[in-house]
Amino acid sequence: MTVRNFDTPLLRTFVTVAEFGNMTQASQVLNLTQGAVSQHIKRLEAQLGSALFRRERPGLSLTEAGDRLFGKARRLLAINDELWSDMTSRPVVASVSLGVPVDLLAGRLPSILRLFAEAHPDIEINLKCHTSPDLRAKFDAGLLDVTLLEEPAEQATGRQLYRDRLVWAGAKGGKAGHGDPLPLSLVTASCVFRPRVIRALDRAGRAWRYVYESDSLEATVAMIRMDLAVGTFLTSAMPDHLEPIDDSAELPTLPNFSVSLLTRETPANPPAADLASYLERGLSRG
Repeated sequence: MTVRNFDTPLLRTFVTVAEFGNMTQASQVLNLTQGAVSQHIKRLEAQLGSALFRRERPGLSLTEAGDRLFGKARRLLAINDELWSDMTSRPVVASVSLGVPVDLLAGRLPSILRLFAEAHPDIEINLKCHTSPDLRAKFDAGLLDVTLLEEPAEQATGRQLYRDRLVWAGAKGGKAGHGDPLPLSLVTASCVFRPRVIRALDRAGRAWRYVYESDSLEATVAMIRMDLAVGTFLTSAMPDHLEPIDDSAELPTLPNFSVSLLTRETPANPPAADLASYLERGLSRG
């Protein structure tokens, strides 16, 4: 029997493109040219005899073959990286504290942090998840080296990586968005979105009520998934099994927000600068 082996660099490129849905962004975090990324995908498709991506606007989506490959490729790379780390482990020589709004832990961020860890195995990331106002306070107090923030677009204080729309979110096919009063499932009072959501409803004259309020994002999302309430998320951070509520619910338009980056400049902190560079390349949108 002929034994065939996967080329792990090709799989790593495939997984990164699949996670980002965009070859340009993938090339930035992989530190490859866009042409090299495209060639990797073509070589892998040729080896497997199947197209792995559909070229669509505004990005790429997985074909049936690509979807079959994706999960197993991630597991194979995880085993590869774990084995490599075990056999070549080096002591941690530096650490960097990173603050992240909890709702941004979906999407591209895990891929960016994984690629950073692979490239810098001697740097330990201490991840802190809070609301943006809490993260700003911790950064100002010197407790964080780098932090991502969600800020009103007109009041952004950090280095803007991208702007995104805040939208109403509900269960797929749900009815809660038509409720009167509108049932809300909101995160803690320190959430940067909360006062603007309430202000938008009050200005529109839309009656509302709290159905659930929690410091736990998972619990908040669970209420929305059960169609017991609605919530709000940036379009790029929409949780699985939720969807934007359509215009038929006649909910008020919500403001744009910036996702921005703060990095401690003094004293000089090379690990923080390296991590900030990865975040900027991976999250910025042209």
